[in-house]
Amino acid sequence: MKTIKLFTLLMIASLVTTANAQESETLYKAGDIKMGISAVPLLDLSDGYSGIVAKPSLSFYVSEHFAVNTSAFVLLPQDIEQENGIDAEVQAYGFIPSFRKHAINSGKFSFYLESGVGIGAIRYEANDPADAAIEDNSGGLLLFSAGAGINYKFAKCLELEFGLPYMYGLNITNGDDTKLFSGVAFNFGINFVFNTKDIKKMKQKHRERLKEKWDKE
Repeated sequence: MKTIKLFTLLMIASLVTTANAQESETLYKAGDIKMGISAVPLLDLSDGYSGIVAKPSLSFYVSEHFAVNTSAFVLLPQDIEQENGIDAEVQAYGFIPSFRKHAINSGKFSFYLESGVGIGAIRYEANDPADAAIEDNSGGLLLFSAGAGINYKFAKCLELEFGLPYMYGLNITNGDDTKLFSGVAFNFGINFVFNTKDIKKMKQKHRERLKEKWDKE
């Protein structure tokens, strides 16, 4: 009986120790670098605007819970009906620096909040020559973004990202600030995460291997 009680206590202690160890692990740590690519379908519920954005990104983690992020975006060329009824092919690109706060940063999951401001450019090409005047609206963009999302680590250096960003875009060409789009999007992507210390270790190992090779020769 005493043996069973002792074994039970040891099992409980082991589980508590394991749980504490898992809680102490984090998905990100200071010095981490994250590179990712995602697809973002956009939908403006007020104006019926829709589009698909390809979004590569690069993040550097200042701490376990705080990162500085820079993401580029490319709005793939597509035909969009404007508010005035004119059909035109639209293409846009730019970049948005942002700040990301991870409210939850566990071993496999994280929950983040993010906000940023960026710039870009847009190009209009009229489908009907009679509507060529719309091409004069091609020019600069001012972009605002905010949102939240989660990350899930499924391999040593790979993770999935699911986000719900809100984007607001202004066409600032010729000093006439007009709304291009505003709405909530769904972000789905994959990220590659590594730490700067790991790179130094890899370099050190490579040097050691080269030194061993030279010594043998």
